[in-house]
Amino acid sequence: MLAFYRKFCKVEEAITSVMFVSIVVLIFSAAFFRAFDHPLVWADDIAKFLFSWTAFLGADIALRHSRLVGVDMLVNKLPPKAQKITELIVFSIMIVILVSFVYYGIQLSIKNWDRDFQTLSFMSYSMVTISLPVASSLMIISATTKLVRVVSNFRNDSYQVKKDIPVRLVEAEHVRLD
Repeated sequence: MLAFYRKFCKVEEAITSVMFVSIVVLIFSAAFFRAFDHPLVWADDIAKFLFSWTAFLGADIALRHSRLVGVDMLVNKLPPKAQKITELIVFSIMIVILVSFVYYGIQLSIKNWDRDFQTLSFMSYSMVTISLPVASSLMIISATTKLVRVVSNFRNDSYQVKKDIPVRLVEAEHVRLD
């Protein structure tokens, strides 16, 4: 299961990277062709689609790598056990919020099913809005994984969830690979 999850994470990162590069190329190309009176009218719609997926999948990747924006000046001054309790509270709140994103995001996607893009009539706008519940579901998995790691390493004062990122999993002493 761990091997599948690692491969999935690598695929998610690769897809997100390709989508980000595609956005840059697409927007640059649209601007270039617009300058020569040959606008790519569909470019904005494709960019919206790619941007929503890139942003939300990127948030999952950032969460997994402990790179989400956070204010931890106060938390870092707390003793290790208090830091872990704070992390448990934060991840629990995060999971509750993400569950609501999944629920309401699915409703939003259903409502947008009949809405088309302006220039891409073959594609429903729900393909954009479904990125929220899909990425939120992935973030629930990432947050739950971090929550479990904090709980399982609660007595280990040297463990810090912020330093427990996928790149270091193999080298870390506090993470079992079974």
